[in-house]
Amino acid sequence: MKKLGLITTLLLMGSTGFAQVKNPDTLVSLTIGDWSSFDPAQCYDTACGEILQNTLETLYFPQPSDMLTEASSPKIVNEPLLAAALPAVSNGGKTFTVKLNPAAKFSDGTPVTASDVKYSFMRQMLISSDAGGAALMLEPIMGKADNIKKDDAGAYATMDKAIVVQNPTTIVFNLAKPFTPFVAVLAHPVAAIYSKAAAIKAGGWDGGATTWQKFSNEPLANSPYANTAPVGSGPFLLQRYDKGQQVILRRNDKYWRAPAKLQTVVIKKVDEPATAVQLLKTGDADQILVGSYPRNIASQFTGLEGIKVIDNVSTLVLQAMFMNFNIQDTSKLGSGKLDEKGIPATFFSDINVRRGFAASLDYQAFLRDQLLGKGVINNTVMQTSLPGYNSALKYRFSKEIATAYFKKAWGGKLWDSGFTVPIYWNSGNVNRQKAAQILKAGIESLNPKFHVDVREAQFSAILADAAAHRQSIWMLGWQADYGDSHNFAQPFLASTGNYPQNTGYKNPTVDKLIDQAVATSDPAQRAALYRRIIQVGFNDVAEIPIWQGVAYTAQREWVKGRVVNPLYSGDIYYYTSKQ
Repeated sequence: MKKLGLITTLLLMGSTGFAQVKNPDTLVSLTIGDWSSFDPAQCYDTACGEILQNTLETLYFPQPSDMLTEASSPKIVNEPLLAAALPAVSNGGKTFTVKLNPAAKFSDGTPVTASDVKYSFMRQMLISSDAGGAALMLEPIMGKADNIKKDDAGAYATMDKAIVVQNPTTIVFNLAKPFTPFVAVLAHPVAAIYSKAAAIKAGGWDGGATTWQKFSNEPLANSPYANTAPVGSGPFLLQRYDKGQQVILRRNDKYWRAPAKLQTVVIKKVDEPATAVQLLKTGDADQILVGSYPRNIASQFTGLEGIKVIDNVSTLVLQAMFMNFNIQDTSKLGSGKLDEKGIPATFFSDINVRRGFAASLDYQAFLRDQLLGKGVINNTVMQTSLPGYNSALKYRFSKEIATAYFKKAWGGKLWDSGFTVPIYWNSGNVNRQKAAQILKAGIESLNPKFHVDVREAQFSAILADAAAHRQSIWMLGWQADYGDSHNFAQPFLASTGNYPQNTGYKNPTVDKLIDQAVATSDPAQRAALYRRIIQVGFNDVAEIPIWQGVAYTAQREWVKGRVVNPLYSGDIYYYTSKQ
């Protein structure tokens, strides 16, 4: 997934002293994901989110109130960063007044002002990119998470009144409705602040009331920040980007706080686990990102001199399989008909097809053989530690149940006609590959006319195809923006949510319940509403949630001061890292 919101847990690692740092002042980190964009209006995935959280900054930054364990859920305190203090809340919880930190400066030496904050927020929301996370802001500020369309004549005026520059160091947010987790939204990378003047100079929106439509849902290729980062106030600068291969960050020596301890951070994309293991063993890499490589690799580091393995990293992450109800890409359809050689575009709009797929995956075999028992099978959209989760909701792996549903599908025609459907997993993510292969084995064992083609694709390509409704069926993970039940119910099940916008799922009853739940302050009432919400989504098989993993990471023992983001299953805030 996408996704985004920051939660951090500090892992202070000691050093044994016997190992010599191979690349002093440079930290080399290994990952499997590539980078879709460095534009905050286009970035809503973990790979680009990691770059933004190190080069740009937000009004608030989440800090852990305690260390995480395998069984715990993150408890977070959002502390001021570019803001001088927590907001003053008034008007029944709808008005948030934020004072800025007067010391904050961008990397070009200019001060961070309320005008920059307003511009950053309005650009995000007015562009409303299908690939971006504007919905996080749109929901509280505009009253609904629907992306803004270029023919919405009143959008600019509404935002202009909702976000008010009171003076250069004071910004006021007038929300459309009370929204309890709003400060958490302000701590998320989609709410990153960057220089208005520099963005306009780079060719971005000029801030005018009559010019924003030109940039509405603009193609990524048109963004001034497709391959470079905006001028921000973060501890690092984007020095170099080798597309699909590596990102190099350089210390911002003009940083408004104390400079970072590291001079350079290199984040390399290494899909092959064996290569990653070798690079870490030789000291040519310093660490691997949390959850990047399959669990059976962890044992290769055990007992090795100079390498430390940190296991049982608990994260607010849910892995799922998504099905497009109306596929807009003929290359995914084969024959394009209901026959053994392909599928029609609306193949997954039939609930019996979706239920058949849900009953064809051997969940326990996946947990046992691929995750080695380290994880939780969860077939609901609610993370197990959050209010509203219902452990009784489980899809049952059963050839008999799957056969019964497939025989009902498409008016009883599917069983005799057969089908061929491609399912996608992103390069390097062996867990998702294995889940897709187990599904393939389950479905193909039912009927010789059933075929599932497991295909590999780059992470960025899967995201782009999903946003453009070109995907068929794919594996992805949702990594929470913030630790609240709303941040699972809304993106998975609301018609304006991240995934339903990709799949076409829509249930008006669910939409009403989600709106009611986020506006409810009583914890018991909220939990009851979310239980109803996930029950409907489970019955509809809006998607097929599969598992929550327990992640691990490995690093050279000379790495110290590492701050890991458990929400993003590995994104690192490099400001405090050192050797």
